[in-house]
Amino acid sequence: MKEKQIYLIGIGMGTEGTLTEKARELINKSQILIGAKRMLEPFAKEGKELFYSYKADEIKAYLCQKETFQSACVLLSGDVGFYSGSKKLLEVLGDFEVELIPGITSMVYFCSRLRTSWEDVCFGSAHGKTINVIQRIQRYKKCFFLLDGEVSLKRLCEKLRYYGMEGVTLHVGENLSYEDERIVTGKPEDFETMAFGTLLVVLIENVSAKNWVASSIPDEAFIRTKVPMTKSEVRTISIGKLQLEADSVVYDVGGGSGSVSVEMAMQSPDIKVYSVEKKPEALELMEQNKRKFAADNIEIIEGNAPEALEKLPAPTHAFIGGSSGNLDRIVDCIFEKNPMCRIVINTIALNSMAQVMELFKSHPEYESDIVQIQASNAKQAAGYQMMMGQNPIYIITLWRKTQEARG
Repeated sequence: MKEKQIYLIGIGMGTEGTLTEKARELINKSQILIGAKRMLEPFAKEGKELFYSYKADEIKAYLCQKETFQSACVLLSGDVGFYSGSKKLLEVLGDFEVELIPGITSMVYFCSRLRTSWEDVCFGSAHGKTINVIQRIQRYKKCFFLLDGEVSLKRLCEKLRYYGMEGVTLHVGENLSYEDERIVTGKPEDFETMAFGTLLVVLIENVSAKNWVASSIPDEAFIRTKVPMTKSEVRTISIGKLQLEADSVVYDVGGGSGSVSVEMAMQSPDIKVYSVEKKPEALELMEQNKRKFAADNIEIIEGNAPEALEKLPAPTHAFIGGSSGNLDRIVDCIFEKNPMCRIVINTIALNSMAQVMELFKSHPEYESDIVQIQASNAKQAAGYQMMMGQNPIYIITLWRKTQEARG
């Protein structure tokens, strides 16, 4: 079927005015047009065969049962390389000769309408997927997102207000390039009562944005109560031992104050942290610190481990700061979910360290790295700087022997 030519065409915003001349030429001479109904309506002409679908498998099945055509065009909104269906289509149309024709993206068009550059924009899509928009807005002065309609916009504004980001400016675009195109600028609270349709984009400006990577956040930066907190020096070493990646899925077992969860979450907007805690006072404090740092990629789980872990997605990494005597069961649960998971355990008590050693004896397939540290901090006393020691702590890194060595 290689003699049959398929063009995947980015048609811009959807109207003929945002179509490139190359795209127009191919559409005019093609026998078959394929795409969502909204995509095809401006180009439906006498003599053209139309197939309404945006699903890759349906498009492939349709083309495979056609015998007489020479070329067909699949019309896709925006550009074929910007959150487009072309990626999946390229995977399934391997038996055809496929060519991609670029178009104008919604981001480029919208920024031009706002008379602003897009070279410094952080962009993403919340269309049918979960994305940590809050941390991106926190880090970048300009962010562009494709939205899932009015509900998605209202949820975004609610989050911005919850995390204390009421001062950002939103530019919302609806039905771009069409006759009923609408662009509205305002603060999060301004959109509470506004009604919108489904074709939405948003550009968010945050003049207070700071693109920082959290490393050794000072202890005093966290909200504190009597709930125990892993100190800054220990957090730094423990998170370093985890060797997190930009899109890691992490368990924090015994989340406590949330300090470890927050610092892990702040490493990357695409890290997902599940912080498991059973004590009500700790859960409340954890939520307060999550809110203070706008760490929207933390999901707080109330319950006892390992039971509370069972329904969670498989982790790539796990930090265990408290096990309530269930260390062996927790480790077993984690490795059952992902045999390649990397685990870091913190313990102060010798009893807990004895549990770790028993774990090693019963599981010779485990590899480990054990570090003991005792940090001291200077304090002013009678005109002198006195070193005040913290409790010594064991930091145990655990992985299976089958796991490829890292770093």
